[in-house]
Amino acid sequence: MKEVTVIFKHFPDKETIIEILSYNNFFKRVFGFIKNNKILMRISSLCLIGMMAVGVSIVSVGITLGLKVNYAGAFIATVKNSGVFDDAKDIAVDHIESSNADKVIETPKFSMTLTVSDRLDSAVKVADAIIENTSDITEASALIVNGEYLLCAQTADLENQLESRRTGFEIEGAENASEFTDDIKVENGYYLKSEISDSEEITAAVNRLDVKTVSVITTDSEIPFTKKTVKTSEQLIGYSKVTTAGQNGITRKTESVESVNGTEISRTELSSEVVKEPVQQVTTVGTAISTASAAQRSAERSAGFICPLKRGSFVVTSYYGDGRNHKGIDLGASAGTSIYAVANGTVTYAGYDGDYGYSVVVDHGNGLKTRYAHARALCVSRGQTVSQGDVVAYVGSTGYSTGNHLHFEVIVNGARVNPVSYIGLD
Repeated sequence: MKEVTVIFKHFPDKETIIEILSYNNFFKRVFGFIKNNKILMRISSLCLIGMMAVGVSIVSVGITLGLKVNYAGAFIATVKNSGVFDDAKDIAVDHIESSNADKVIETPKFSMTLTVSDRLDSAVKVADAIIENTSDITEASALIVNGEYLLCAQTADLENQLESRRTGFEIEGAENASEFTDDIKVENGYYLKSEISDSEEITAAVNRLDVKTVSVITTDSEIPFTKKTVKTSEQLIGYSKVTTAGQNGITRKTESVESVNGTEISRTELSSEVVKEPVQQVTTVGTAISTASAAQRSAERSAGFICPLKRGSFVVTSYYGDGRNHKGIDLGASAGTSIYAVANGTVTYAGYDGDYGYSVVVDHGNGLKTRYAHARALCVSRGQTVSQGDVVAYVGSTGYSTGNHLHFEVIVNGARVNPVSYIGLD
């Protein structure tokens, strides 16, 4: 009897044979498979009869022949025939954004196997496996400018650099709206690692893209205050004091600024308003001569006032007016220094009087009164008659005061006047 030996590249094991499914044309496909895959055969007639017997027994359970696909060192699928891999390769190439995609897909190795028919993998599934197992294929993104491919890059790197470029010309503190002047698209997909640009190449390409920025800016600018001078005859010539401090006003302007790559190309005013009016500075200057006129001098001397403190015991710390609407004269002296009535009169007030602290008011008649304020202690009471030179109080620092002194006022017909000439200090 003539013998023929069949050599399979991969012969199914016992478990696989048990799971075989049936096909009516089993033998036709077996020999066709052997022929198509060029399997070396030496078969004896007896062996062939045995094979047919095995085939008959397994047809009823539906076994099929297939090829195991080994790709890039890994088992990736079981296919009906090698044509399935060819179809899968075409699908994979179509999904890779490169004209060189075909070159990076490796040649697979096949080995024959018996398998269940519904375990055969489709071309689409094999295509996914090819992409996943090809070392030069990766997920990335392409930069498309005005419909033209510019480069491909790692997605995060490309998106970060585009965003940095787009917002890089925005003005801090403004309301900004920025956009590329070109039509920019980022398309995700599969690309070849060997064709991916590095960060420097991405930066160079992105920095060539023009960016238009519209910024709404609100700015405050100062309105300079004006000045005026007010003259007063209650102060001597040479006296000058700012009685109202000047303050600048504020104008708030809102503008829309359009720029390209940080260079301003237009500016439009949207609104302008004064949010704070300026305050005019007022300076008061004295116009009185250093000596009173004869008539005024006579009137003052006719009052016959003496100085309320012993001469040599005080210093003048603040004159009448003095830039703060000061309506008296301050004589600085030690605490407890005696305060004298400047002329005969009747005490109309003696007590604590708000900012004046402890104070005394003496009515001298003919519409003339004097006030002695900030005293440490009082020596008279309301209704008491005093004579010129009587001690009415002692120097102190009560009420609104920053130190021991006498605040002395001369009141003529209800109006406080400059007391300097009345007590001989001019």
